[in-house]
Amino acid sequence: MFQRYLFKEQDGDCPLPDSSNSRTGLRNAFKRKLLSRNDPYKLPDFSTIDSNGSNRDSDHAFSELSKFFSESKNNKAKFKASEEIGPSGEPYTPLEKQILSLKKDNPNVLLMIEVGYKYKFFGEDAKVAAKELGMVCYPDRNFFVASVPTHRRDIHLKTLLSQGYKVGIVQQIETAALKKAGDNRNAPFERKLVQLFTAATYVDGLDSVEKSDKYASPRVVCIIESERTTTTGADVCIGMISVSPSDGDVVWDAFDDSPMRIELEIKIMTQTRLSHSQPTELLTQRKGLSKCTEKMLKHFTEIPTVGARIRTEYFDDIMPFSVAFEYITTFYTINKQDPENSKAVSSPILLPFTDSWLCLGHLLAAITDFPKPVVVALACTIRYLSAFNIAATLSQTSFFTRFTSQTHMLLAGNTLANLEIFQNETDYTVKGSLMWVLDRTQTTFGARMLKSWVGKPLVSKSALQERTDAVEEILSSSSEKLAGLRQLLKRLPDLAKGLCRIQYKQCTPQELVVLLSAFHKIGSAFTATATSADVGFKSKLLNQIVFSLPPLKSPMKELLDVINIEEAKEGRKDCMWKISERFPELEDNIMVSSTVETELDQELVSIRKTLKMPSLKYTCVAGEEYLVEVKKSDKRPIPASYHPAVSKTKYVERYRSPEVKLKLEERARWQESLQIESSRAFLKFLDEVIAHYAIMRSAVQQLAVADCLMSLAQVALRDTNNYVKPQFVDGDGSDTLDIIDGRHPMVVEALRSDPFVPNSISFSKNDRCKVITGPNMGGKSSCVRMIALIAIMAQIGSYVPAKSVRLGIFDSVLSRMGAYDEIARGRSTFMVEMTETSEILHTATSKSLVILDELGRGTSTFDGMAIAHSVLHQLVASTRCITLFITHYPLVAAELEKIFPENIQNMHVGYRTGERGLDGRRDVTFLYNLTNGIAPDSFGVECARLAGLPEGILASATKQSLAMETAVSVRTRRNASLKRLQLLQDLLQKPATHIEVAATLDAIQSLSRLHPS
Repeated sequence: MFQRYLFKEQDGDCPLPDSSNSRTGLRNAFKRKLLSRNDPYKLPDFSTIDSNGSNRDSDHAFSELSKFFSESKNNKAKFKASEEIGPSGEPYTPLEKQILSLKKDNPNVLLMIEVGYKYKFFGEDAKVAAKELGMVCYPDRNFFVASVPTHRRDIHLKTLLSQGYKVGIVQQIETAALKKAGDNRNAPFERKLVQLFTAATYVDGLDSVEKSDKYASPRVVCIIESERTTTTGADVCIGMISVSPSDGDVVWDAFDDSPMRIELEIKIMTQTRLSHSQPTELLTQRKGLSKCTEKMLKHFTEIPTVGARIRTEYFDDIMPFSVAFEYITTFYTINKQDPENSKAVSSPILLPFTDSWLCLGHLLAAITDFPKPVVVALACTIRYLSAFNIAATLSQTSFFTRFTSQTHMLLAGNTLANLEIFQNETDYTVKGSLMWVLDRTQTTFGARMLKSWVGKPLVSKSALQERTDAVEEILSSSSEKLAGLRQLLKRLPDLAKGLCRIQYKQCTPQELVVLLSAFHKIGSAFTATATSADVGFKSKLLNQIVFSLPPLKSPMKELLDVINIEEAKEGRKDCMWKISERFPELEDNIMVSSTVETELDQELVSIRKTLKMPSLKYTCVAGEEYLVEVKKSDKRPIPASYHPAVSKTKYVERYRSPEVKLKLEERARWQESLQIESSRAFLKFLDEVIAHYAIMRSAVQQLAVADCLMSLAQVALRDTNNYVKPQFVDGDGSDTLDIIDGRHPMVVEALRSDPFVPNSISFSKNDRCKVITGPNMGGKSSCVRMIALIAIMAQIGSYVPAKSVRLGIFDSVLSRMGAYDEIARGRSTFMVEMTETSEILHTATSKSLVILDELGRGTSTFDGMAIAHSVLHQLVASTRCITLFITHYPLVAAELEKIFPENIQNMHVGYRTGERGLDGRRDVTFLYNLTNGIAPDSFGVECARLAGLPEGILASATKQSLAMETAVSVRTRRNASLKRLQLLQDLLQKPATHIEVAATLDAIQSLSRLHPS
């Protein structure tokens, strides 16, 4: 193009360069060519220079030229103005446009976007990251930006998840080498959302050092509520699915709630389930929830004692049952299709499940047995988890368990808190709880199962007998198999979590080697037998545990024989296969990459000849490979094609030949392709491992049972003289609870060096209620907790802290203890007390153990006494359950004992007092033992003295107490005298039979005994 502007002879004579006219002529000639008609910008024809060399027209040409360039600049500005302008006034860059698209496609997700060697947050996400992660965010063109190094990504990710955020990982899905060889080399790297996490759906690696609750993996709980019309009105049906993505545990349940008991049933059943599940994430419908359920769920997610923040996810639409069933059917069958065919599913609500996880047949049969609300909840859960690529945890319905069962009782949420089953009521940690006492497990999956046992004591005598027999055999047997089983449990990884990571295709080669080696070790620990009875234990449970393990040996050996363990430990997916022919595409890539390496070595021969350096070798400096190093002092001629030098120092220069550069680019492309094929081969192998999921999962469950039994045996071994095997009775003795020298398990554990005062108590078919009085701080609540905890421990299958325990099997343990309000739900302390009491009255049966602590104290004295009297009367006369009733109302205790002399026994916690001093003080010594009779005093002033109230206030309180006590005594005697007088007057004023006269005289004598003048 520039040839047209070259000077030619036919255009005129070329002036000599030393002449001013020649310089002017040369300049004007250049202008003529620049502004000629052939100019591509189509400028108008300008006048040429006259023969005299005048530059008049030349000045005009310059003005036209300036106008042209001015118009060009304006046109360029107009072109820029047509681009989308960001908040900073600058147009969006290609990367920023890509970010806008990602944020639009993923609303309500905090995005961590890979940019080079960092993960960056943009816009509002950057401000959130700066706040939660304690880092700086700064404006950069059109976005605020914050960033973290790539190697620190997971650390910051976990922090954001713990704060309740949904976080997406956006990665560059093309590498520099492939991009350079592609057609979009000038475009930004292609980026895609590859992972999505919440706190519950993040499954940490096996080697994680993060401290987490070993008793419970994060759970996703889905609750669906629907209405159905019956003859009694509109009933509420609730379906629940509880999933633990970290260990694959799936629990379901469903129950109905009638209109007359909606507050009661939802409070008891749903909140109890949530208390047991302790969800990290709650899924429910946005519309259609009853106000009661909505209020309860809101309250539960806001209470501080549960632990970490509970994230709530709402569904805008709930599938009808027919659509939900079709959705689940597709989920359990689509895996048998080719992944490409999975996109052909016609239903608009179905998702393309492309992984081959599932098996058919009995899976769908199990789904048809689920209640309709559970089917809908399951479909919603599958749809939700599919977004995180972890729906595979729901692939085996054979491992689903129901929350409620006829084989175990369900401890209500307030009972879990009152008896400190899972955590203490001081700082809400496990120390000081029943779990703290019983947990001697060796594995994390065993600890999780033990928590399930503790929260759901057995009600089946045969199941209880099996557990206690197994614990007894562990304690008494010296079998080598038991020793081997005990040794096997040591240092096992979290096998349940590892299986889930394999299912989700998140497992690394290093983790896979650890898991397969562990399963092979488990399968090789015992010799296979024909039947479980041939194992040799007396206990059925122990026989079943050992019998289930040997089948693992053969498949695990086959899988391990495929792997080069040393290469797998290094994480090398391309070299970890002993037989590379299993994966032809991978083998082809390896061969091509190897060929390129050989060609690079051959190129060195050519370089040696070119540089005339026969001993030259490649060198690698700062990650730069295949460099040839030449000393400057040699002053060796370097071919121009080798320039520029890759690097230099004071003494040497390093180069690459053009052929080496091309080969390195080719090698980089093949290495990227090799990584892709290596990952594909690894995922295919994971599918082979998943084929054995059922047998592996079954072995994990059996090992968890073994770990729990070993733990219970270890508890008994720690104090063999004071822990005893409970004896269960049925038939006529099913109403029995006899405890001799029982001790509070947590108090004994916490105060091992201090003596503990044991207590004995006995209940029978008729003697079913103990009313306990006594001084404040005397140990009443501790005593009744001890009784309940011993009963729960016995029905877990544990030995108990006592000399002897005989009991029937309780179907529930219900408690009303402590005092607290629920301001968020609009409930005062007394309202909470009455609500919990109402729940007990509605749910208690004759097989229940009921504890009521100071019922009626939150209102006026007379109202409180009336309520306490009526409730206890109901429990004794109608419910006829075993009851422990603590009260500071001696009149209630005395009157009810008269009404039910065979059913109620008054007892008090022992104490000893000294003489009252001149200042009114009394020394009280607590004896902590249960004694027959009613305590005459509660010693509230003495308790206040222990709390440190000022002596002046205590002295005044003592005077007031004595004065009121005297006044009440005088008033009572006066009223008794008036009553006797009234009875005599009535007897004298009207004729009476001998029977009426005798009855009146008996009443007068009774008043005289109770209140002598």
